[in-house]
Amino acid sequence: SEVKLFVRRVLVAEKFDDLLPRYMNFVRGVVDSDDLPLNVSREQLQQNKIMKVISKKLVRKVLELMKKLAKEEESGDDEDEEKDDDEEKKEVSEKKQEKKEKGDEEGTWTKFWKEFNKNLKMGCYEDDSNRSKLSKLLRFTTTKSEGKEISLDKYLDRMQESQESIYYMSGDSIHVMLKAPALQIFKKKD
Repeated sequence: SEVKLFVRRVLVAEKFDDLLPRYMNFVRGVVDSDDLPLNVSREQLQQNKIMKVISKKLVRKVLELMKKLAKEEESGDDEDEEKDDDEEKKEVSEKKQEKKEKGDEEGTWTKFWKEFNKNLKMGCYEDDSNRSKLSKLLRFTTTKSEGKEISLDKYLDRMQESQESIYYMSGDSIHVMLKAPALQIFKKKD
């Protein structure tokens, strides 16, 4: 990650890798702290308790921002599905028309997910303390999602009451997996 560390507006480190975990290597920014001492070496900074607190707060802040992006996009999808009144239908049709005029742009979270999904998956594997927060950000393609990737929470909401388990499949591409004989058995049960 390219996070610059400043102490009282004095540059201490151009690239301070220990502030964020490895899976957040896409984050760029500046950290300025008044609490750190100016006259210490890089090794002493790495062992400083204040650095650990700053690191935790940075991770929390990045996760909150990602959660906010995901919720904004998800709430936009839910609005389209839930509105029933005439006025609300007009609003929805106007919004859809605006989206078409913009050229069917993808949502911010969808773009982010396509670019950094491997980082988030790696974070679920590496970061025990934030695993639950990261797992809520993950998206999956299902047999009923029509090519769209959905969250696990949304999948659980749509799950049938008689369904006791969630089965998953991994493969090289979605097209290969859709043709797999094992998947055909489950599609017949639906």
